[in-house]
Amino acid sequence: MTNKETVLHSLAHERERPISGSALAQRLGISRAAVWKAVERLRDEGHLIEGKPKVGYRLVSMSPLFDHARLQRALGGWDVQVFDTIDSTNRYAKWLESERAVVIALAQSQGRGRLGRPFYSPRGGLYLSLKLPLSFAVSEATLLTSMASVAVHRALVEAAGVVCAIKWVNDLYYREKKVCGILTEGVVGMESGQLSSVVVGIGINLFTPFDGALKASAISLYESEDEAALSLDATQLVIRIVEHLSALIELLPDRSYLSYYRSHSLLDGRSVVVHQGGGQFVARVVAVDDDARLVVEDGEGVIHALGSGEVTIRLAR
Repeated sequence: MTNKETVLHSLAHERERPISGSALAQRLGISRAAVWKAVERLRDEGHLIEGKPKVGYRLVSMSPLFDHARLQRALGGWDVQVFDTIDSTNRYAKWLESERAVVIALAQSQGRGRLGRPFYSPRGGLYLSLKLPLSFAVSEATLLTSMASVAVHRALVEAAGVVCAIKWVNDLYYREKKVCGILTEGVVGMESGQLSSVVVGIGINLFTPFDGALKASAISLYESEDEAALSLDATQLVIRIVEHLSALIELLPDRSYLSYYRSHSLLDGRSVVVHQGGGQFVARVVAVDDDARLVVEDGEGVIHALGSGEVTIRLAR
C-alpha cells in the first residue's frame, strides 16, 4: 500500500477522534512530511479531512446517507468502512486484512467494471464492496455475481420499494435502463499464491447524474441527494444486501435462489446480440441454467450455454 492508502486506512479506523501527524508517522513508519503529503493528496481527491494544530487529523463524512455506527452494530463480525469518495471500493477491500469487510463510498475516482473497463462512478451512487472468505468450492465462485444480483434485487424491494429486472450477467435494470452493476473479483493470498477470498463490488445509481449517451442507457433511482435521503434508508439497504448475500452463500451448494433470478430476468424469451471472441450473433434467450449460464438459441437452431468470461449481451433492436 502507498503512504496515501495507509494514511486513509488509519484515519478510517480512528473516525471518532483525531490522530496527530506524529502518531500517524510513528504508526506507519514514515516521516511527518510524508503524512502531510498523503493528507493533501487525499483532500485533492475529495476526502474531507479535518486538521487542527496540536490536535491532529480526522476523516469527516459529508453525507448523512450512511450511519457507520448503525452499520457496525447491525453487521457484527464485519469490518465496516464508509467514505465519501475513494479510488475504488473493490481495490480498498482487497487490501484490508479483515476476513470480512464492507466498504462503502458515494463516489469513486477509479471505478472498474467487467473486463477492466472504466466504471462511471461519480458522486451520487452507492458503491459497495463486500470482502468474503473463500468458504465454498472454487467452482461455485462463478455463482457469486448471480447471488449478488438476487441479494440486491431483494434488498431494493425491501428497503426502497423498487422492483428491478436482472440482466445477465451482472446488471440490474429499472425502467429498461441500467441502475446497478456488479463485479466479482478473486483475491490471491500473498504467501500461498492461492485464491483466499473474494470481493463482490456493487454499484447502484442512487442520484447519479447522467448526460449524453449515458442518459439514454442508465438511470438513477432518485433525482437528488435530498430526495434519496427522504425516500430511502440507505443504511438499511446496505444491511439487507449483506444479509441476503451472506445467507445465499451459507446455503451453497444449494442453488434454489436461481428460481428467483429467473423469475426476474430481463432477458427471458428476448432476442439478444451475443458478443464473443471478437464476433457476434443474434440469438433468442431460452433460460438460465443451474450453473447461472445463459442458454440461447441462435438463428440456425443451435443451443449455446454462455459463461460470463468473455461474453457481452446486448438487447437486439
